Amino acid sequence: MTKGKVIALATAVAAGAVVAGAVVLRALDPGEPVRAAAHPAPASPDYPGGHPVDASFITTGRLALERMPSEVTGALELHSTEIAKQAAVLESKQARVTGTCAPGSAIRVVAEDGTVVCQRLPRGVVSVAALTAVPRSSATGTAQGAVPGGVGRYQTAGEDDWLVAPVPLPDGAVITGFSYVFWDTDPKVDGAAYLYRSDDTPLAALSTRGAVAEVRIVDTDQIDGRKIDSTAFGYFVYFQVSSKAGAALMPIAASVSYRIP
Repeated sequence: MTKGKVIALATAVAAGAVVAGAVVLRALDPGEPVRAAAHPAPASPDYPGGHPVDASFITTGRLALERMPSEVTGALELHSTEIAKQAAVLESKQARVTGTCAPGSAIRVVAEDGTVVCQRLPRGVVSVAALTAVPRSSATGTAQGAVPGGVGRYQTAGEDDWLVAPVPLPDGAVITGFSYVFWDTDPKVDGAAYLYRSDDTPLAALSTRGAVAEVRIVDTDQIDGRKIDSTAFGYFVYFQVSSKAGAALMPIAASVSYRIP
């Protein structure tokens, strides 16, 4: 190669380097932003299905609806419609009954909110089981007993005592009768039942006679202080029991009948 050709080639190479350097300098010029590549970078092998949703895709705690598949949005709309229908149905349902009526009355009307309107009955009976009664003395031992036709309570230890059971009677009613159901197979010991008012006033009395191996009932319409005043007094039944008679003398129940004047 001649000396002239060598000089020309060097000049050309230098010129190319200058042009290339200008291009590089221009690309690195901080006054002009670097443009993104014409084609996006391929998906990362760590996320074959695409990059996970980040905070920029979330608004007010929910994903933008347009980013959900149409099947999901359709299912959500269907469930929302069903929920609204169920809410409307529940609003029309009768609420659970929460109201109660006093003794001597019955439910007449049940309101939508569960409250009740009561109606007093012209006649009625309130019964108490001796099984629920408690002895007057804490030293008295008792036990549950079962006989053909009834279940009651009898005395097992202590001095002869009484079992006491409260009777919820309707205020203003008039007592018309008192009855006593019992088991008595002891030939020497008889039992009794009394209806008392809380001012220590006896209203009615019944007693057992003889020994018979069956459930019996006695009653009376001889009542003192017939008018019930539940605002001032409580009412109780006293059942007589005996440790000597034991299970041979067992009160079962007592009933008070009444009428509404």
